[in-house]
Amino acid sequence: MSTKTVGNFVQCPVCRASHAPTNGALKDGVYAGTCENCGHFFKFKATGFLKSSVTFTINGTSYTVGNQYAAALSLSEFVRSQGVSYGTKARCLEGGCGVCLVTTTLYDPITKDVQTYTVNSCLVPLYTCDGMQVTTIEGLGNPRDGLHPIQDRLAQYNGSQCGFCSPAMVMNMYGLLKRTPNPTMQQVENNYDATICRCTGYRPILDAMKSFASDAPPTLPGGAIDIEELDKKICNKTGKTCTGRCSSERQTDPGQVPLHIVLQGSQWYKPTTRQQLYTLLGQHQGDNYRLVFGNSGFGVYKEIGPWMYNVLIDLRGIQEFYSISIDSSKVMFGPSITLTNMLEVFEKNSTNPALSYFRDFASHVGVIANTGVRNLSSWAGNLMLKNLHTEFPSDVFTMFETVGATLFIGSSDGTEKSYSLMDFLKLDMKGKVILSVTLPTFPSGDVYVKSFKITPRRQNAHAYVTAGIRMQLDRSNNYTVKTKPSLVYGGINKTLVHASKTEAFLQGKQLGNASVLKTALSRLSSELIPDTTAGLSSTAYRKNLAISLFYKYVLGMCGEKAAARFQSGGTNLIRPVSSGTQTYDTRKDEYPLTQPMVKADATLQTSGQVQFVGDIPPVPNEVCASFVISSVGNAQIDTVDTSVAMSYPGVLKYISVTDIPTGGLNNFREASALGVEELFCSGRVEYSGQPIGLIVAVDKLSADTAASMVKVTYKNVHPPIITMEDAIQKKSIFPNVAKELKVGDAAAAIAGSDKKVTGTVKIKHQAHFHLEAQICVCYPDEDGVGVHLHCATQWSDIVQQAVARVLNIKQSSISVKVKRLGGSFGARITRANLTACATALATHVMRRPVRLEMNFHTNMKTVGKRYPYLANYTIGVNNDGKLNGIQLRANADCGISPNDSYLAKNPVFMDNAYYCPAWDYKPVALKTNLPTNTYCRSPGSCPTIFIMETMMDHAAKELNMDPLEFRKLNLFNKGQTTVNGTILKYCNIKHIVAELEKSASVSARKQQVAAFNQANRWKKRGIAVMPLRWNVDYAHATFNVYMTIYHGDGSVALSIGGVEMGQGINMKMMQICAYELGIPIDTIKVKPTTTLADSNSYTTGGSITTDVNALGVVQCCQQLKARMAPVKAKMSNPTWQQLAATSYAQGVDLSARSATYPTGDFSDYNIYGATCTEVEVDILTGENQINRVDLLYDCGESMNPDVDVGQLEGGFVMGLGYWFTEEMIFDPSTGTALTDGTWEYKPPMPKDIPIDFRIQFLKNAPNPRGVLRSKASGEPPVCMSASALFAVKHAIEAARKEITQDSYFRLDGPATVENIQTACQLDTSQLVYGT
Repeated sequence: MSTKTVGNFVQCPVCRASHAPTNGALKDGVYAGTCENCGHFFKFKATGFLKSSVTFTINGTSYTVGNQYAAALSLSEFVRSQGVSYGTKARCLEGGCGVCLVTTTLYDPITKDVQTYTVNSCLVPLYTCDGMQVTTIEGLGNPRDGLHPIQDRLAQYNGSQCGFCSPAMVMNMYGLLKRTPNPTMQQVENNYDATICRCTGYRPILDAMKSFASDAPPTLPGGAIDIEELDKKICNKTGKTCTGRCSSERQTDPGQVPLHIVLQGSQWYKPTTRQQLYTLLGQHQGDNYRLVFGNSGFGVYKEIGPWMYNVLIDLRGIQEFYSISIDSSKVMFGPSITLTNMLEVFEKNSTNPALSYFRDFASHVGVIANTGVRNLSSWAGNLMLKNLHTEFPSDVFTMFETVGATLFIGSSDGTEKSYSLMDFLKLDMKGKVILSVTLPTFPSGDVYVKSFKITPRRQNAHAYVTAGIRMQLDRSNNYTVKTKPSLVYGGINKTLVHASKTEAFLQGKQLGNASVLKTALSRLSSELIPDTTAGLSSTAYRKNLAISLFYKYVLGMCGEKAAARFQSGGTNLIRPVSSGTQTYDTRKDEYPLTQPMVKADATLQTSGQVQFVGDIPPVPNEVCASFVISSVGNAQIDTVDTSVAMSYPGVLKYISVTDIPTGGLNNFREASALGVEELFCSGRVEYSGQPIGLIVAVDKLSADTAASMVKVTYKNVHPPIITMEDAIQKKSIFPNVAKELKVGDAAAAIAGSDKKVTGTVKIKHQAHFHLEAQICVCYPDEDGVGVHLHCATQWSDIVQQAVARVLNIKQSSISVKVKRLGGSFGARITRANLTACATALATHVMRRPVRLEMNFHTNMKTVGKRYPYLANYTIGVNNDGKLNGIQLRANADCGISPNDSYLAKNPVFMDNAYYCPAWDYKPVALKTNLPTNTYCRSPGSCPTIFIMETMMDHAAKELNMDPLEFRKLNLFNKGQTTVNGTILKYCNIKHIVAELEKSASVSARKQQVAAFNQANRWKKRGIAVMPLRWNVDYAHATFNVYMTIYHGDGSVALSIGGVEMGQGINMKMMQICAYELGIPIDTIKVKPTTTLADSNSYTTGGSITTDVNALGVVQCCQQLKARMAPVKAKMSNPTWQQLAATSYAQGVDLSARSATYPTGDFSDYNIYGATCTEVEVDILTGENQINRVDLLYDCGESMNPDVDVGQLEGGFVMGLGYWFTEEMIFDPSTGTALTDGTWEYKPPMPKDIPIDFRIQFLKNAPNPRGVLRSKASGEPPVCMSASALFAVKHAIEAARKEITQDSYFRLDGPATVENIQTACQLDTSQLVYGT
């Protein structure tokens, strides 16, 4: 018989009488009692209260969640799907993009209190939120109820462009100020490593946030805020400023109550003691379980995502796991100590002589992942990744093993044992849990520890190689290595941890002896055998880097043994706090035109109030769709098995090519495109990532999950063509895409030249990395035929055409609406058609609303990138430096279609700022088994101008001329003709270069760079000046602009064919309208773009959209003024409102439209500019930084200097990504993108921007052509950023000169850290102390 409990009562197993415990509620344990009814003596077990739901608050509102959600559901998915916070964005869902930041309360073991931390909400499983108090962007403030100071500050500093990342930027600062009320500017910059911004170039964001710093200079106005201002949050219940009475931050982690929730397909546990955990580990040792704490590992290894397990055990409730102890002999951390907690302990104790290595460890931990991840993740979780994947370059493992740390590990049977980290690597952790780590102290004062992490990007990046070195040195005896040293490496191969042979050799040796150093390097070289990783970094680089890091340690320890110019090799690059200046003039007589103004939507963006397509709340009956994509290229589909996917809960339908209606086309392109691009694969698979079908399900998570379950087999599989070299060799070429262009006789000119220079250069892909997804929401029309689309597109007209062709219906039955885009950069000119057509087809099939938001990894695999180029050139040049002739073969990687090729338009840009009388341009369109490459910000100009600058650099080197002087000799003169036949009537490039030379002190700085390079062997600087000519041509560009005046109050609404995507077009149109009509700007609103009001409009792109829509707005204003003029003439000084009302009363049409079609000289002009960039390179590692950029730009009369400065900075930094950090790598056997996530693909972060960033607009330079005397600003700065690559190239030249290799060499883009170090041609023979 068994004893039962009923509520709080115990039931006798014999007579079933209920008894109440005499001492109240019982704790866990075994008890005995005698039945008061029948006298039976019995024992019973009390297990205490067990919760089956989690309760947390969001912005002060309490939420209780039972078992209605999946275990893998994240906090970000919850707040968005429930409509709690649309301001909290979602994109990568793996902790890498950082748009999902919120703050939450977590237990802080250092203060033993609850603290507010910024976290990546996409990494926080909903069921870990028990007791947490979460704040989203909506909880801080809004323009209607009052802005939070951080929201307002970011807006006033013009720190938002598209606005998609702005809420996360605000929440990051809120979290920092909650824990560090008076941060320094350095602390602010260190904290900004979590969120990618593709628009702004970060400078205004950093300035806004640094204005809160305790050491902010007067140039960053605003000042610190006190705690009362910081906590002026908006209450969800009242809509007013929070009084703090509803709840208390003390509620996090309430009571030690265990949790058990039975979910669909899984169970969720939250034990509160170590013993409870052991019991669970024992019960589920044979099950597929996972311990959960930070939950960040699936950003690296998808197979450890929480959706892969049926038992999840949350460790956050075990209080004893948060222990920290420090004494004279050791430091101990419990397993739930986060990386942030650990960093703080390291910093606080780094002045302890016995723990001096903590200073270095603190710096190292500060570059693990990002702020949000460090706040969530524990050191123990990082080690568990290493246990599961020994190839994982774990920073924590490297640091801990370097100093000989010890782990304490517990088992389900209650046994607890110490392990070395090396033993831990081989330990099966099933049924086990890490309990603590013990780090040693080194009180002798002669132990020197240094750790290294070399990454492709300065922030939020995994390592190529990690290294940790510890030696006990007798500095007085030529640096004798007193005991066996520790040389630990990560990222070399799966098995190597210690360079054991080198360690053994060094023991007892004098490290200051040159021969010992030489032998140690040789031993190290012989035992470092890197594994091959699938193209992600070369074995040669990782080996050279590992050796260089040992040498760097030696120079750091034994610096006095090295020659003075060698000593800088022992230090890392030092990056101070960044800053920027912006210089321009305006015309106050034209205000609000030319006035620097904050965008009208800025505060809505920074408070998360603006609505993107994905923020439109779902309507009743709405479903979600997800693409099923191919996993190989160059094959045929054999079978498609959807059975497993269709059995997944919530899945409704699989849609494929067979569902396209009769007469509809399997082609998502418009009729004028060069060729067909299939909506769904009809049999022949052209590339890995090609859409095969759609899964439709009740929600996005179900659709994405089921789409991954569709099993596709292939036949006739052939190796894909994925490189331009392979395509050329196999003659895989699209014919008749662009014509050869000849100007003069280039062959004869080259033959008659003093020098003939021949070379090759290559630039690769660049992903657009817009933060808003490719997304569309489609609703069926009432007639059952038409559809209404909210589509994230740059070109609503072409979406309308493509959908009509797929569904075989009239364009008039299709409406497309787009309000704004979360960035785009060309990715949604034609590629948005794919999403739109698929969504419309699903709507047609399902007869209900459908939402399709392409997930991040599908986007990276399916959508094409910037066109790669492989250029072969021959240049004829005289000894006096004059260009005579150029032959250029431009091979462009089109992917599977040349539809978006720019080859025919390249001659507009390809001569840049230089006159050459004879050209022979041969464009070649290569076909590869990759997605159709497409337009990307400066699509033709960026690669072709780089090719031209490469040719200029090459020729200057062959002539032994200064690169700038050679460029100046060949600059265009006024009146000369470009290669495409444009006569330069207003050319001022020579003046601009001269002005830049003066303002940037180019001559003096070149001497300083030369002196620095002479004094330093292992750090080199480079400086480069690059001019720019950029042609704008908008002849025949059609945009429909519609404007109306409301007679009731005189307010004005306008709708333009151009789409707001962060470039500030709406603000400029408002300024123009206010200027032309003479009315206050706050009476004007810009409405969404639609295919009714703005029908037949051209794409937003090419840096023409603002100009041409401005023309349309001017024309509308002129029409309205002309109509109202007779009415006004009869009135006596009327107000605008009176004029509008009277005009209406007299039958005047107060609406106007303009269909632009510009022609003649007015419709094109040239932009001129010049850039001086200075860089510094660590020759031993390839790491580099941009010390200073001076950019002089001819913007004409800027319509809004604040907006245009933002365009220059953002474009320049996007270009830096193209030249340095962003690299697409494809699997050679399948063509699948290997860099399809944030773990491998690396756009720039805040510490990749110039340290000193100086923007200057050319003064007194109104544009004699174009609209309102202004010039475009969106794309030219991307081209100007190439100056940084040439500056790095000059730094490499200085390094190669040291080894008598001072001849021309090719530096392709991207010049990654790896490629830069490789170009320096290091070998171990150079790694000496020097003389």
